[in-house]
Amino acid sequence: MAEWTDPEIRTLIDERRTRNDEFHNLRRNRERFWGSIASKINQENGSLFNGHQCKEKFSNLVRNYNAMCNFISDKSKTRSQTGARYFDEFRTHFWERPEDEFDRVCGINTFNRRRSRGSGNITLTPSTREVEHKLRSSERRLSRSQSPIS
Repeated sequence: MAEWTDPEIRTLIDERRTRNDEFHNLRRNRERFWGSIASKINQENGSLFNGHQCKEKFSNLVRNYNAMCNFISDKSKTRSQTGARYFDEFRTHFWERPEDEFDRVCGINTFNRRRSRGSGNITLTPSTREVEHKLRSSERRLSRSQSPIS
């Protein structure tokens, strides 16, 4: 398993963000895309990653972000340190396909249908303040449970 440094992760995130439109316009074979990101990371950091490793690392970052969302909304008791570190950045969902007019209309209609049926399954992204509060309370609980009982 490859070890990633903060500067390498920073380059990965920055490249993926700035090239998001390109990523979504490729549709299928994105091997070359991830290979070019690996080249950029390797060039800037003197590392030896390949495209597959970059794709997997980015997928894990998104997974860690989602794990933090679940932790914050009490759907999970597991907290992700990596998810917490990059949480503010990933809150923007910069990696998702940009919405066009059709998507906006379709999204509004879907939201209205759910609301009219009374579905309570809509989960909003937590604010930074909520994240910080949840992390502090989790750390307090953890430190209390680890302190010796007198």
